[in-house]
Amino acid sequence: MRPSRSACTLACFCFLLVFFTATAVFGQSTGGRILGSVIDPTGAILPGVNVTATNEASGVTRTSVTDAGGSYVLPEVPVGDYSLAFDAQGFKKNIRRGVTLQVNQVITLNMTMQLGEAKEVVEVTSEAPLVDTTNTQLGAVINDRSIAQLPLNSRNTYQFLSLQPGVQSTVGADLYAGSDNAGSVSVNGGRGRANNFSVNGGDANDLFTNSPTVQPSPDSVEEFRVLTNAFDAESGRNSGSVINVVTKSGGNQFHGNVYEFFRNKVLNSKGYFEPAKAKYNQNQFGGTFGGPIRKDHTFFFGSYEGNRVRQGKAGDVVTVPTDAERTGDFSAGNFIGNISDDFV
Repeated sequence: MRPSRSACTLACFCFLLVFFTATAVFGQSTGGRILGSVIDPTGAILPGVNVTATNEASGVTRTSVTDAGGSYVLPEVPVGDYSLAFDAQGFKKNIRRGVTLQVNQVITLNMTMQLGEAKEVVEVTSEAPLVDTTNTQLGAVINDRSIAQLPLNSRNTYQFLSLQPGVQSTVGADLYAGSDNAGSVSVNGGRGRANNFSVNGGDANDLFTNSPTVQPSPDSVEEFRVLTNAFDAESGRNSGSVINVVTKSGGNQFHGNVYEFFRNKVLNSKGYFEPAKAKYNQNQFGGTFGGPIRKDHTFFFGSYEGNRVRQGKAGDVVTVPTDAERTGDFSAGNFIGNISDDFV
């Protein structure tokens, strides 16, 4: 059966709508790389070794094979905890567990295979090397544990920028008091507009002030990396720093949370000229939820945060008329002149 003319028209309209409303998106890397070499007990290189990296939370795998020089590389691996399996004919299967990969991190993981049958498994649990010898980037990673446990006034994730060496607020003490401009920082003496913000690899900069336009709630952030110097060309664009935020993702288990933070005027002080404390009620509430759609393949994660502030404002000092002035007697004041208007 041939499609009707109305169906063809609708399909063409949808195509044109998507084509003409599409905008260019310039992304940058949010994952990391795992690379290394594989040798046998004598130190000879081993080509053709199957290398499999498995995400311990989602079960998603990445595979590679060592080349003629015995080297392998797993590019663009999402952040998370991984176990790496090395498998080759005539050698025992080696499994390295507890490999934590952070945003934009490069891990060099070499392996020495032992002779034996493939059904024999050698498991090793160890941390990745602390010194990265593959690039010259300088920076730090703020993980979800720091975000959840460290004090964070107004729940602005970018306030953690002040914890990094060489980072100074350009808005004074407001950075620590919960300012709306918490992303306005100077890195190594550079301008506040010289920083580059990205969320999940997508551009998150205000085109006019170059401040962050997307600020994920702290509960939805997996980690973010602050590169302050000598970052790779893929992170270029600006001369200050690169702030790359990665949000959480779903896994094979359903997980989430619900929260509310409340603040009122009980612990506030009264202004010198104020007869009473001004009203102040602030509620920040929300939640996150993620899980599997198809186990080991497709996942979802969502978050919501609302902020409600009810705040009273103190007015300027106003001089009100005295009892005599209310009856028309202005002789006791500083009033000079006569009132000739009958209406007054």
